[in-house]
Amino acid sequence: MVQLLYLRYLASCPIEEIQCVTQTRRRVRCRDKVLGSGALRGMWSLVPVSAQRGQLALPSDVMAVYSLSALPYQEQLRWRSQRCLQHDATPTAGDLAVADWELFDPLRHHEHIHTRLPAHRRRPGPGSPAPRQAHS
Repeated sequence: MVQLLYLRYLASCPIEEIQCVTQTRRRVRCRDKVLGSGALRGMWSLVPVSAQRGQLALPSDVMAVYSLSALPYQEQLRWRSQRCLQHDATPTAGDLAVADWELFDPLRHHEHIHTRLPAHRRRPGPGSPAPRQAHS
């Protein structure tokens, strides 16, 4: 779950794996990640689960969201368009894929509501075990 530009979205994969949608010069999809090295990072937080007016009460009061709300507007636009840092700086580069965001609906996507923050993970160093996946 990602919050950007005042809306909540479901990503099709974990935050760390969201791939750039841009076509490279070799006419293949860019393999870089939106959350690449040097990118501004959001932060996980627990936020109220907001049901729309007239909907039934939801089973939980809060949910974990990767919030980009504190980032500059331009950075949130980069995330929304799903571009890596390099291709965001090249606005003439065409997209090879459609951005994988789906607008979050708390009733339709209730299985994605997590009431705990994901465990903090560090990038693996030489000889360290692979990190566990935390899905968004």
